Amino acid sequence: MAVKPSNVQRYVLMPKRGLYSAALKLTASSEEKFANALFVRTGLSGKAKAAKPKAVKVVHSFAETGPKLVELSDAEATALKASNAGIKLVPEVLYYPARSPRWQILKQSSRKAQAGAVAGITLTVADAASGKPVKGATVVAFTDLAGRVGQQGTSNAKGQVALKFTTTSKKLELLLIYGPAGYWGLCERAVTIKTGQAKNIARVDLAVPDYLDTLYGSHPRDAGAGVRVGVIDTGVDGAHPDLEVAGGAAFVADEKDAGGWGPAKQDGEHGTHVAGIVGARGARPKGKQGVAPGATLFSYRVFPNAGGGASNYDILRAIEQGVKDGCDLLNLSLGGDTPDEAVRDAIKSAFDQGTLCIVAAGNDGRQPVSYPAAWGESVAVSAAGRQGTFPANSSEQLDIAPPAATSSKDVFIAQFSNIGPQIDLTGPGVGIVSTLPGKGYGVMSGTSMACPAAVGAAAVLLAAQPKVLALPRDGKRATAMLAVINAAAKPLGFPKDLEGLGLLP
Repeated sequence: MAVKPSNVQRYVLMPKRGLYSAALKLTASSEEKFANALFVRTGLSGKAKAAKPKAVKVVHSFAETGPKLVELSDAEATALKASNAGIKLVPEVLYYPARSPRWQILKQSSRKAQAGAVAGITLTVADAASGKPVKGATVVAFTDLAGRVGQQGTSNAKGQVALKFTTTSKKLELLLIYGPAGYWGLCERAVTIKTGQAKNIARVDLAVPDYLDTLYGSHPRDAGAGVRVGVIDTGVDGAHPDLEVAGGAAFVADEKDAGGWGPAKQDGEHGTHVAGIVGARGARPKGKQGVAPGATLFSYRVFPNAGGGASNYDILRAIEQGVKDGCDLLNLSLGGDTPDEAVRDAIKSAFDQGTLCIVAAGNDGRQPVSYPAAWGESVAVSAAGRQGTFPANSSEQLDIAPPAATSSKDVFIAQFSNIGPQIDLTGPGVGIVSTLPGKGYGVMSGTSMACPAAVGAAAVLLAAQPKVLALPRDGKRATAMLAVINAAAKPLGFPKDLEGLGLLP
């Protein structure tokens, strides 16, 4: 395989304004202009042109006059801009799901044992109800929390995890256990662990309401009917008994858009969880109901089957398809720290065609709102939590942070949630139970969860406004939809930077 030069990178080739332009039409004349400009920019003008520059390398294009993913060297990028004043080159950017990050060990504790010492502590993770071993639980043992020092490991088929300490007993500042799918985690502070101990974690019980249920669990089965919602994410398991997906597509240029809109093979559970929050159609105690079970769901997979981030070029295309499919709302539970104009222009275009993009604010621990939520054209959502809606000893305890809401001392904005003046709404995002691929259910936290809760609530509100939904699909329609949403939001009693206008009913 040929190795790319170090100065070659990928760009989204776009018009100066909008998404479509004749300036993006790559013709023989445009290639000639590019080649001539490249000769000038590289000092070859007037010299023999034996080594004629290659044409622009187009990695992917979905319309002759639409955006393209291109690969260019620094000189080629400069020449392309010089030869066509009607275009701009936006560097390719990768976005990631806005699920709350898990705490990890950054530095292992010293492993130098004293002579004759028996090294290691083996813990067993077990099901709190049955006592059976739990495989796949992540155990994180902090001896120094501030320095992220300690040991961690994952439980095997016997539920056992070996922590590489130098003694058989260790005092910890914090012990965390993150359960596998279907389980809550565990949080214990100032605890001493000893080899041979068992730690119990609770299985998710669908009969017990979480924060989402307490807010929206009484919605009728047809709530949100007539509203179309697109989930731009890791893909959705349409075979889940609680989910019904009307359609969608894969938008992963590096995989030639193959594989369909189902869950990505690597790390694909996120999108199914998000979709379930919006519009799952199950019922307790055997299943789960989302906020707007009557809404029509579409799945647009932008995360690769091979794992990793989603390209801004692919997200742009997914937004475009959502608009073409008549989606009223698009859920983007993803983010990054780069002010990327490609996705911004797609969100603007969607707004101008009557579609609202509702976006997770990010999970960097009260840091500024991430992109694309930070763009003014997005509806940015922070994550709220409520004590008593998750087990008292679960890992969600770490998400509790001041100040408490003036409306309820038990309600808080999650410690992980990004905040700032761009926040428009808040939604339940701590300890949220929803659907998982393979007929499963599990708990996740993050602005990734708060965002679809707000989307579902918005769908219910809009379903009650048929005159608004019937408006021509343009910017006036999007503005009218936003007016309905904004007017319904109720403040919980936090500073505006934390909750924006508040929580949707």
